[in-house]
Amino acid sequence: MAVEGVKMDHVLEITTSLKPYVDLRFLTAGEDFIIETDLNKELIKSFSYKPDQVTTHKLTRNIDGALEYELIKLPTEKKYRYISGELQTTLNQALFDHGLEPSVTAVVTNILECVVNFRSDARKGDKYKVFIEENYFDGKKLKGGTVLNASFSGRRSGYKAAYLYTDPEKNSAFNAHYTKQGDALINAGLRMPVDRVHVTSPYGYRIHPITRKRTFHYGVDYKGRTGDPVYAVAAGTVVSSGYDGLSGNKIVIRHSDRTQTYYLHLNRILVNKGQKVKARQRIATIGNTGRSTGPHLHFGIKDPKGKWANPMVKRMIATQKLEGERYARFLNQISDIDNMIAEHLANERKLTQYTLFHLGSDKFCFPETYSKPN
Repeated sequence: MAVEGVKMDHVLEITTSLKPYVDLRFLTAGEDFIIETDLNKELIKSFSYKPDQVTTHKLTRNIDGALEYELIKLPTEKKYRYISGELQTTLNQALFDHGLEPSVTAVVTNILECVVNFRSDARKGDKYKVFIEENYFDGKKLKGGTVLNASFSGRRSGYKAAYLYTDPEKNSAFNAHYTKQGDALINAGLRMPVDRVHVTSPYGYRIHPITRKRTFHYGVDYKGRTGDPVYAVAAGTVVSSGYDGLSGNKIVIRHSDRTQTYYLHLNRILVNKGQKVKARQRIATIGNTGRSTGPHLHFGIKDPKGKWANPMVKRMIATQKLEGERYARFLNQISDIDNMIAEHLANERKLTQYTLFHLGSDKFCFPETYSKPN
């Protein structure tokens, strides 16, 4: 927002007002925003951010003087895309050849690389299949897509498949891809410290919301409600459990590799110094203690050498395996996706079967794989 007339105070007010609703990490070049100021350019009257053609995040100055948030969403049409093929070079290249965007290709490769060792087990001629949900507006496809299912079948790898689990909570940390048995695709990894993933302040430089100075943020802030659970991201020993003026209620856990994780601004602490904890054990609740502008969890990591690390580059999952109500819901979702794939393929066969390709005034060609219609 380094444009004429926009001051640092304006930027801070806009980003602070947007953070509860928009993950600002994912802004990309080419996205539109509009800033409206008063005549003296002293006050922001409204701000609109359009990540795509159908979505507008709008802030408008209300009668109380605050910026009020509104989400404007135009109706879209969902369409489904099924691609399949045989591996000839690399999986990346095969997906690019199908016209998949880099962001969607990355998701598919990340899924399949978790269940197939491509270095040792993938062979030329192995088969892959992908089922994707895409959104259209005015007949044009919007960027991105949701990978509902990806599978791979090979001579050495055998058959491997993963499905998307969708939790009722939009920002749930459980929203991810799993095998049919409910196993997470990352067997070894850190657990998420929260149930709802909404990053309001990432790792790195920022304008501090209280001091208004440019400072380095040595962690990640997750938005939450007071009383929401906070979990240990890995097994370890609690080395600090208490209060200080800046961090508020704070817990520090040392793990087996000497990494330490930090949990700040807590409401209630549920573990004591010296206590052993397990991965995904509930250790506290989200709060607003210490120097804080609202309920959230500040989560930080120090590496074995005592240096701060970026939590955003760590592969983190909510659970190793879906269980109970979530697993039952997942099985229903698998059945729904399989039925959608079967229906999609049946419709494609009908379209292909009854489509004639005109070659001349009285000559037609029928696809060889389908019978000629009566």
